[in-house]
Amino acid sequence: MAVVTGIQEKRGLVEIALDGVTAARVRRVHYEKCPVEIGVELDLDAYLDRVAAAQFSDGYEAALTSLDFCARSAREIANALRRKGYVEPCVQAVVERLRENGLIDDARYAQRMAEVQSGRPVGLYAFKRKLRAKGISDDDAEAALSAFDDEQQQAAALTAARQLYRKYQDLPEREARAKLSQALARRGFGWDAIESAVDEVME
Repeated sequence: MAVVTGIQEKRGLVEIALDGVTAARVRRVHYEKCPVEIGVELDLDAYLDRVAAAQFSDGYEAALTSLDFCARSAREIANALRRKGYVEPCVQAVVERLRENGLIDDARYAQRMAEVQSGRPVGLYAFKRKLRAKGISDDDAEAALSAFDDEQQQAAALTAARQLYRKYQDLPEREARAKLSQALARRGFGWDAIESAVDEVME
């Protein structure tokens, strides 16, 4: 087993170092229920399980409060709890309980995001990146992408192109076309949609 070599509080979180390496960050209120001392040997997994048992109720309430403001993916909930000093066994238990109770559902969350984003000038690839950043699985992402068909993407690219063209309209035509195409690509549109939108706007 590793030896506790450091205990340091930072902004309400207690960092516990084992053999000179930070091994856990625990909310102070929960650390006080499961304290350790420098110099003692510590079974980290067993310790985190004890802390998780002390944290679960508070962690679940924190997750519910977060969901009161807006829907979130499982990864977003988990990351928010980790930042607040909830240990990994607690985080996983809270996420699992939320799933069991139907309070988080990544497939449904991705579908709602797609419904909202498909009405905006957003490219398919940018939307995929957004889903990936939120921890949505490939299967759930693909199921949500039906709203982003070719017709929708061409219309969205045209809307974006009209908004962006004002920045480039005083440039020579070739340069304006190149810059507008690059700007649409950065917004995640495919080249077919870009070409169609640029051609129409430049006319």
